Amino acid sequence: MLELPKVKAQNMMADLTALLDVLFIVLVFLLLSVAVKVNVMEVTLPMVGESANTVIEQKPKVISLIHEQNKVKFALDDQPFSTLDHVIGALEHNATATPVFIAVDKRVPSEYLVQTLAALSQQNIAIANILIEHE
Repeated sequence: MLELPKVKAQNMMADLTALLDVLFIVLVFLLLSVAVKVNVMEVTLPMVGESANTVIEQKPKVISLIHEQNKVKFALDDQPFSTLDHVIGALEHNATATPVFIAVDKRVPSEYLVQTLAALSQQNIAIANILIEHE
């Protein structure tokens, strides 16, 4: 009697490698061809010429918190103040809307920075930057 060779289980499995390659290429093509909505923000640039107003650059006010002799000292533009309330009062007298920077010595406890930010927030004074001074 004629014997047929035994069929191995591995030969019965279909090789899906080529199919997966094609599916991956189609997926990449579809992802790259999808229409993406671009958000555009309209910007109005100032006019240049005789009718244009010149922009005057304002020097920012700098509130300094300095740690000296185990005490925190305050200053506004190199003018020393004894308390934070005096600094805020000096800023209130300045009616112009100049940007305010806070310069903090890294040895100053964070509670003083939080108190300064809270006091400025109560007076509706916007803070432009917080600078950390290193030794």
